[in-house]
Amino acid sequence: MDDLSYPECTRVLFESEILGEAVFRALVAEAKNPRERYHLGTLLQLETETKARLRPLLYKHGVSLDEEMDFSLLDIVSTTYRDSTWPEFAAANIPVLEDFISRFEAIAKIGDDEDRDILDSMVRHESSILRWATMESEGRTDGSLDDVIEQLVWPLPGLSEGSNI
Repeated sequence: MDDLSYPECTRVLFESEILGEAVFRALVAEAKNPRERYHLGTLLQLETETKARLRPLLYKHGVSLDEEMDFSLLDIVSTTYRDSTWPEFAAANIPVLEDFISRFEAIAKIGDDEDRDILDSMVRHESSILRWATMESEGRTDGSLDDVIEQLVWPLPGLSEGSNI
């Protein structure tokens, strides 16, 4: 990202959402139980809504809205999910999420003041997923999705009573 300048680097934000959406869509199809399907679906919803929120920012600055990307990583993510326990899978995502947060903070730092709200929201977005992954990896499941759900305009319906979402 060091070779990109603002606003071109906003494409990094958009591509992260395109990739996140593809990853969580693939994982929802492989969910091991209703709770995991709900969590993965909720994360998918966050990626989808966030991608849509970014589109006007990119358009304003003349940055490509194209969604063509290399998705070869999906097989690795799906295999990791299938071969891991839920806490292990969540823990495996923590370093990736921390890297995204660092990138998003760097973009927010160099961004235009008029774009501050959306740029800061991307740091909050990724931080909410990190909070989810950290809590789930530690077995602290109550409320792990709260910060994610708070950002959604169209949250998924919750699971039935007693499902411990």
